[in-house]
Amino acid sequence: MIFFENWLAKPQPLRYPSRDLRAKKQPSILMGTGMMRFSVACLAALFCLLAGLPAFEAKEAQTIKISRISAKKYGDRPFVVTAKSSSKLPVSIFVNGPASIDKKGKITVKGAGKVRVFAVQMGDDEFAPAKPEMVTLDIAKASLIVQAEDKKMKEGEKIPEFTLIYKGFVNGESVKNLTRLAVAKLVETGKGRRKKQKIVPSGSESRNYSFKYISGDLKIASKKRSFFGRN
Repeated sequence: MIFFENWLAKPQPLRYPSRDLRAKKQPSILMGTGMMRFSVACLAALFCLLAGLPAFEAKEAQTIKISRISAKKYGDRPFVVTAKSSSKLPVSIFVNGPASIDKKGKITVKGAGKVRVFAVQMGDDEFAPAKPEMVTLDIAKASLIVQAEDKKMKEGEKIPEFTLIYKGFVNGESVKNLTRLAVAKLVETGKGRRKKQKIVPSGSESRNYSFKYISGDLKIASKKRSFFGRN
Protein backbone atom coordinates (compact mmCIF):
# COMPACT_ATOMS: atom_id res chain seq x y z
CA MET A 1 0.00 0.00 0.00
CA ILE A 2 2.83 2.33 0.79
CA PHE A 3 4.42 1.50 -2.53
CA PHE A 4 1.22 2.44 -4.31
CA GLU A 5 0.96 5.79 -2.52
CA ASN A 6 4.59 6.64 -3.16
CA TRP A 7 4.15 5.76 -6.82
CA LEU A 8 1.22 8.12 -7.10
CA ALA A 9 2.93 10.87 -5.16
CA LYS A 10 6.15 10.79 -7.10
CA PRO A 11 5.65 9.73 -10.66
CA GLN A 12 8.85 8.51 -12.14
CA PRO A 13 9.92 9.50 -15.64
CA LEU A 14 9.70 6.70 -18.18
CA ARG A 15 12.99 5.36 -19.28
CA TYR A 16 13.54 3.89 -22.74
CA PRO A 17 16.22 1.43 -23.57
CA SER A 18 19.18 2.68 -25.44
CA ARG A 19 19.21 2.83 -29.23
CA ASP A 20 21.49 -0.18 -29.43
CA LEU A 21 19.24 -2.22 -27.14
CA ARG A 22 16.11 -1.34 -29.15
CA ALA A 23 17.85 -2.36 -32.34
CA LYS A 24 18.70 -5.75 -30.91
CA LYS A 25 15.25 -6.50 -29.45
CA GLN A 26 13.01 -5.32 -32.34
CA PRO A 27 12.59 -7.25 -35.60
CA SER A 28 14.53 -5.81 -38.49
CA ILE A 29 11.36 -5.50 -40.64
CA LEU A 30 10.08 -2.76 -38.34
CA MET A 31 13.25 -0.72 -38.41
CA GLY A 32 13.20 2.75 -39.90
CA THR A 33 10.76 5.66 -39.88
CA GLY A 34 7.04 5.41 -39.03
CA MET A 35 6.03 5.72 -42.72
CA MET A 36 8.34 2.88 -43.69
CA ARG A 37 6.93 0.66 -40.97
CA PHE A 38 3.33 1.38 -42.08
CA SER A 39 4.04 0.56 -45.74
CA VAL A 40 5.74 -2.72 -44.95
CA ALA A 41 2.91 -3.72 -42.62
CA CYS A 42 0.28 -2.94 -45.29
CA LEU A 43 2.13 -4.97 -47.90
CA ALA A 44 2.36 -7.90 -45.55
CA ALA A 45 -1.38 -7.74 -44.82
CA LEU A 46 -2.19 -7.46 -48.54
CA PHE A 47 -0.12 -10.53 -49.41
CA CYS A 48 -1.84 -12.49 -46.67
CA LEU A 49 -5.27 -11.45 -47.98
CA LEU A 50 -4.49 -12.31 -51.59
CA ALA A 51 -3.08 -15.67 -50.60
CA GLY A 52 -6.42 -16.59 -49.06
CA LEU A 53 -8.62 -15.48 -52.05
CA PRO A 54 -9.21 -17.40 -55.32
CA ALA A 55 -7.76 -15.87 -58.44
CA PHE A 56 -10.09 -13.48 -60.26
CA GLU A 57 -10.96 -14.87 -63.70
CA ALA A 58 -13.13 -13.51 -66.53
CA LYS A 59 -16.50 -15.31 -66.85
CA GLU A 60 -16.95 -17.66 -69.77
CA ALA A 61 -19.11 -16.49 -72.67
CA GLN A 62 -22.25 -18.37 -73.73
CA THR A 63 -24.72 -18.32 -76.62
CA ILE A 64 -28.44 -19.08 -77.06
CA LYS A 65 -30.22 -20.89 -79.87
CA ILE A 66 -34.01 -20.94 -80.38
CA SER A 67 -35.63 -23.97 -81.98
CA ARG A 68 -36.97 -23.64 -85.53
CA ILE A 69 -40.60 -22.49 -85.72
CA SER A 70 -42.74 -23.36 -88.73
CA ALA A 71 -45.16 -20.92 -90.37
CA LYS A 72 -48.30 -20.26 -88.33
CA LYS A 73 -51.75 -18.83 -88.94
CA TYR A 74 -54.58 -17.69 -86.72
CA GLY A 75 -56.48 -20.70 -85.43
CA ASP A 76 -53.50 -23.08 -85.35
CA ARG A 77 -53.03 -25.25 -82.28
CA PRO A 78 -50.70 -24.09 -79.48
CA PHE A 79 -47.07 -25.03 -80.14
CA VAL A 80 -43.95 -25.44 -78.01
CA VAL A 81 -40.80 -23.37 -78.46
CA THR A 82 -37.50 -24.44 -76.90
CA ALA A 83 -34.25 -22.56 -76.44
CA LYS A 84 -30.87 -23.92 -75.34
CA SER A 85 -27.71 -22.25 -74.11
CA SER A 86 -24.17 -23.41 -74.82
CA SER A 87 -23.58 -23.34 -71.05
CA LYS A 88 -26.44 -25.82 -70.46
CA LEU A 89 -28.02 -23.27 -68.11
CA PRO A 90 -31.84 -22.91 -68.31
CA VAL A 91 -33.18 -20.30 -70.74
CA SER A 92 -36.21 -18.05 -70.14
CA ILE A 93 -38.61 -17.44 -73.06
CA PHE A 94 -40.92 -14.43 -73.47
CA VAL A 95 -43.34 -13.39 -76.22
CA ASN A 96 -44.56 -10.04 -77.47
CA GLY A 97 -47.56 -9.54 -79.74
CA PRO A 98 -50.89 -11.36 -80.18
CA ALA A 99 -49.82 -14.51 -78.32
CA SER A 100 -49.26 -15.92 -74.82
CA ILE A 101 -46.81 -18.45 -73.38
CA ASP A 102 -47.07 -20.76 -70.37
CA LYS A 103 -44.37 -22.08 -68.04
CA LYS A 104 -43.71 -25.06 -70.32
CA GLY A 105 -42.95 -22.88 -73.32
CA LYS A 106 -46.28 -23.54 -75.06
CA ILE A 107 -47.33 -20.57 -77.17
CA THR A 108 -50.99 -19.86 -77.94
CA VAL A 109 -51.75 -17.57 -80.88
CA LYS A 110 -54.34 -14.91 -80.01
CA GLY A 111 -54.56 -13.18 -83.36
CA ALA A 112 -52.88 -12.47 -86.67
CA GLY A 113 -49.82 -10.22 -86.81
CA LYS A 114 -46.20 -10.15 -85.68
CA VAL A 115 -45.21 -12.24 -82.65
CA ARG A 116 -41.69 -11.83 -81.27
CA VAL A 117 -40.15 -14.67 -79.26
CA PHE A 118 -37.30 -13.68 -76.91
CA ALA A 119 -34.81 -16.05 -75.24
CA VAL A 120 -32.75 -14.82 -72.25
CA GLN A 121 -30.03 -16.39 -70.07
CA MET A 122 -28.65 -14.18 -67.28
CA GLY A 123 -25.54 -16.23 -66.47
CA ASP A 124 -24.15 -17.38 -63.12
CA ASP A 125 -20.87 -17.45 -61.18
CA GLU A 126 -19.13 -19.18 -64.08
CA PHE A 127 -20.86 -17.82 -67.20
CA ALA A 128 -21.51 -14.26 -68.29
CA PRO A 129 -25.04 -13.26 -69.43
CA ALA A 130 -25.76 -14.43 -72.98
CA LYS A 131 -26.75 -12.08 -75.76
CA PRO A 132 -30.57 -12.29 -75.99
CA GLU A 133 -31.97 -14.00 -79.07
CA MET A 134 -35.18 -13.06 -80.88
CA VAL A 135 -37.30 -14.74 -83.55
CA THR A 136 -40.15 -12.92 -85.32
CA LEU A 137 -43.21 -14.85 -86.49
CA ASP A 138 -45.68 -13.46 -88.98
CA ILE A 139 -48.98 -15.04 -87.92
CA ALA A 140 -51.10 -15.24 -91.07
CA LYS A 141 -54.81 -14.56 -91.10
CA ALA A 142 -57.20 -17.50 -91.18
CA SER A 143 -58.98 -17.99 -94.49
CA LEU A 144 -62.74 -17.38 -94.45
CA ILE A 145 -65.04 -18.25 -97.34
CA VAL A 146 -68.00 -15.99 -98.02
CA GLN A 147 -70.45 -17.59 -100.41
CA ALA A 148 -73.61 -16.09 -101.89
CA GLU A 149 -76.52 -18.51 -102.05
CA ASP A 150 -78.26 -19.05 -105.39
CA LYS A 151 -81.68 -17.49 -105.76
CA LYS A 152 -84.66 -17.93 -108.07
CA MET A 153 -87.37 -15.57 -109.15
CA LYS A 154 -89.96 -15.14 -111.84
CA GLU A 155 -89.69 -12.44 -114.40
CA GLY A 156 -91.35 -9.28 -113.16
CA GLU A 157 -91.25 -10.26 -109.49
CA LYS A 158 -89.41 -8.39 -106.78
CA ILE A 159 -85.75 -9.33 -106.45
CA PRO A 160 -85.36 -11.68 -103.46
CA GLU A 161 -83.19 -10.88 -100.46
CA PHE A 162 -79.65 -12.16 -100.86
CA THR A 163 -78.11 -14.39 -98.19
CA LEU A 164 -74.45 -15.15 -97.49
CA ILE A 165 -72.82 -18.21 -95.94
CA TYR A 166 -69.53 -17.94 -93.99
CA LYS A 167 -67.21 -20.96 -93.75
CA GLY A 168 -63.92 -21.22 -91.88
CA PHE A 169 -64.37 -19.53 -88.50
CA VAL A 170 -61.89 -20.71 -85.84
CA ASN A 171 -61.85 -20.73 -82.04
CA GLY A 172 -65.65 -20.86 -81.90
CA GLU A 173 -66.02 -17.44 -83.52
CA SER A 174 -68.84 -16.22 -85.75
CA VAL A 175 -69.88 -13.22 -87.84
CA LYS A 176 -70.06 -11.30 -84.55
CA ASN A 177 -66.26 -11.31 -84.49
CA LEU A 178 -65.92 -9.57 -87.86
CA THR A 179 -65.23 -5.86 -88.07
CA ARG A 180 -67.56 -5.53 -91.04
CA LEU A 181 -69.93 -7.98 -92.72
CA ALA A 182 -69.97 -8.63 -96.44
CA VAL A 183 -72.73 -7.30 -98.66
CA ALA A 184 -74.05 -8.83 -101.87
CA LYS A 185 -74.83 -6.98 -105.07
CA LEU A 186 -76.47 -8.07 -108.29
CA VAL A 187 -74.11 -7.88 -111.25
CA GLU A 188 -75.11 -8.61 -114.85
CA THR A 189 -72.54 -10.48 -116.92
CA GLY A 190 -72.40 -11.54 -120.56
CA LYS A 191 -74.65 -10.59 -123.43
CA GLY A 192 -77.54 -12.10 -125.32
CA ARG A 193 -78.25 -15.70 -124.44
CA ARG A 194 -75.12 -15.79 -122.24
CA LYS A 195 -76.33 -12.97 -120.10
CA LYS A 196 -76.45 -13.94 -116.44
CA GLN A 197 -77.35 -12.33 -113.17
CA LYS A 198 -74.60 -12.93 -110.58
CA ILE A 199 -74.89 -12.35 -106.85
CA VAL A 200 -71.45 -11.01 -105.89
CA PRO A 201 -70.39 -10.68 -102.21
CA SER A 202 -67.66 -8.27 -101.02
CA GLY A 203 -66.66 -5.84 -98.29
CA SER A 204 -65.88 -8.03 -95.26
CA GLU A 205 -63.23 -6.76 -92.84
CA SER A 206 -61.38 -8.45 -89.98
CA ARG A 207 -58.02 -8.28 -88.23
CA ASN A 208 -57.76 -12.07 -88.09
CA TYR A 209 -59.40 -13.31 -91.30
CA SER A 210 -58.72 -13.02 -95.00
CA PHE A 211 -61.69 -13.49 -97.33
CA LYS A 212 -62.42 -15.59 -100.37
CA TYR A 213 -65.66 -14.69 -102.11
CA ILE A 214 -67.82 -17.08 -104.11
CA SER A 215 -70.59 -15.62 -106.24
CA GLY A 216 -74.08 -17.05 -106.55
CA ASP A 217 -76.58 -17.08 -109.44
CA LEU A 218 -79.93 -15.40 -109.70
CA LYS A 219 -82.07 -17.46 -112.02
CA ILE A 220 -85.00 -15.63 -113.53
CA ALA A 221 -87.81 -17.75 -114.97
CA SER A 222 -89.61 -16.22 -117.93
CA LYS A 223 -93.36 -15.89 -117.78
CA LYS A 224 -95.28 -18.47 -119.76
CA ARG A 225 -97.04 -16.98 -122.76
CA SER A 226 -100.11 -18.34 -124.59
CA PHE A 227 -100.24 -19.12 -128.25
CA PHE A 228 -101.78 -15.73 -128.87
CA GLY A 229 -99.04 -13.93 -126.91
CA ARG A 230 -101.09 -13.53 -123.77
CA ASN A 231 -100.22 -14.77 -120.28
